[in-house]
Amino acid sequence: MSGETPNQIATKSVIATSAGYFVLAAATVSTTRFDGGVAFIWVATALLIARLTTLRPSAWPAHLLACGSAGVAVTALFGLGVAAAIPLSFVNLSEAVIAATVLRHIRIPERPLESMRWLAGFVLTTGMVAPGASGVGGASVATIVVGADFAAAFARWFAGHSLGSLTFTPVFMLLFRDDLGERIRAMTHKRTAETAVLLLLVVGVSIAVFAQSGMPLLFLPFLPVIFATFRGGPLTAAMSVVLLTVVGFTFTLWDSGPISLMRGTMGDHMQFLQFYLAATVLAVLPISADLARRSNLIRELRDSKARYRMLADNSTDIILNLDVNGRVRFVSPSIAQLGGFEPSDLVGRNAALLVVAEDRASAARSHVMTLRGGGAMVSFEYRAVTASGTERWFETHSRAVRDDAGVVEGVVSVLRDISERKVIETQLFHAALTDPLTHLPNRRAFKLELERLVEHVDPERSFGCVAMFDVDHFKQVNDNHGHEAGDRVLREFGRIAMATVRGGDVVSRIGGEEFAVLLRHASLEQAMVVCERLRNAIENMVIMVDGRPVRVTVSGGVALIDAGGAEHAIRSADAALYQAKRDGRNQLQLAS
Repeated sequence: MSGETPNQIATKSVIATSAGYFVLAAATVSTTRFDGGVAFIWVATALLIARLTTLRPSAWPAHLLACGSAGVAVTALFGLGVAAAIPLSFVNLSEAVIAATVLRHIRIPERPLESMRWLAGFVLTTGMVAPGASGVGGASVATIVVGADFAAAFARWFAGHSLGSLTFTPVFMLLFRDDLGERIRAMTHKRTAETAVLLLLVVGVSIAVFAQSGMPLLFLPFLPVIFATFRGGPLTAAMSVVLLTVVGFTFTLWDSGPISLMRGTMGDHMQFLQFYLAATVLAVLPISADLARRSNLIRELRDSKARYRMLADNSTDIILNLDVNGRVRFVSPSIAQLGGFEPSDLVGRNAALLVVAEDRASAARSHVMTLRGGGAMVSFEYRAVTASGTERWFETHSRAVRDDAGVVEGVVSVLRDISERKVIETQLFHAALTDPLTHLPNRRAFKLELERLVEHVDPERSFGCVAMFDVDHFKQVNDNHGHEAGDRVLREFGRIAMATVRGGDVVSRIGGEEFAVLLRHASLEQAMVVCERLRNAIENMVIMVDGRPVRVTVSGGVALIDAGGAEHAIRSADAALYQAKRDGRNQLQLAS
């Protein structure tokens, strides 16, 4: 086959399809036209529908032309004659085109007989729409050519074509599948033997039922057919229907079997047989489709579980499954490396017990937020206690897990140790709030401390005071002794200030040669005492630079922190500072 050209393959497909169409049409027309009208049974259209659904539309014309020619020959030789040959052939081809077009429009999946949605569309299209449309044309031709009753002809046409398509189209679709041979060759010897036994069971029960005419046992073949469907899947189900069809048609044509107990003509018996077979197909295929869907889900779940385990076992992150109450269902082996715990020791425990007490409330809120989040990712950070008792920082990304009904049944989380990152963040945060020259808090840190004091102190209690200091004539120090001398002056001011103020006070360099002091809960008198002591210490400070002494003084402004808030206190102290400079420097001024 691999050496054939596309044209050769297409030609063989056209010949095989048209030959099969001719054989099926000739067999049904020659054996089931019991009253000289249209055939009671029609299978050929099922073959053509199945073939068209597996071909590109561009390949349809050649197959339709060939099958149409075969249909003309069958009608002329075995059916209503030459006059009806072309019209009936056109009507039969139209039915196949309508059905195949609709089936392609609803998107034929890779395995159509395993899709419940496609099966529903198949039943509606091939069992009602297509035969209903063609029945009008077929009955009209029969009425015109042989004078048949239109209503009777339409009913017979619709029943024969509908039941024939419903019964045999799924079988032919399996036969036309490209991977049919591969699937058969892939079957193990055990599976092949099991399939053979199941099919023999179907044949045996079918023969036993149709070989006797004493009891209405038509329900019995359902049992082995359904059992074969459960065990073998769609292919075995289709083969079971074919075998049941062969046995049923053979014995019914011999006027044997339970159907012979019915009143009516042979045509009525054959049509009822086809109805029986169609009912079997409609009972078996949905079961087969649902079983295939479940099998695919189980396989996907098994593959997903294997991938999940592989990731969990080899990931440095911790993968955690919790139930809705926060109890651990699963924890990956990486917990041993990061937390020092054995996974089996944590299963069944409440995960909140691993979180430090101060962070449990926020962790619990995040857990609730995850459960209510509709599947959205929720991230949060917290501190947890390891097996050794040490605290480490973790970052968790969580998502709710839902069952088939959409009900949340738990949470899946990925935990990452971020302790090193937290150390770096702390260092960066400290660096962002620290003056690199004096290692004192900078302006931002000073404002944060001041605002925190104002926000959290009881208004009935004194907030304290703010003092602003500026080194007098600092530019002359840099100009006369160099910038290194100026840097030493700033560092010495910071050192002396820290040694002078009280333990809870804050000394900050807020820019250039300007410093700020936060005197917590100090009155103006207490603040003035501390600041005057600092001013005197700086005035008496001597720094030796290249053997030469460097002396400086500072000016300062002191303001009370009142209901005006932090910014008002800073502005007031700053205004007092500049008043001190205007009054001659080396002095303190109280804010007005």
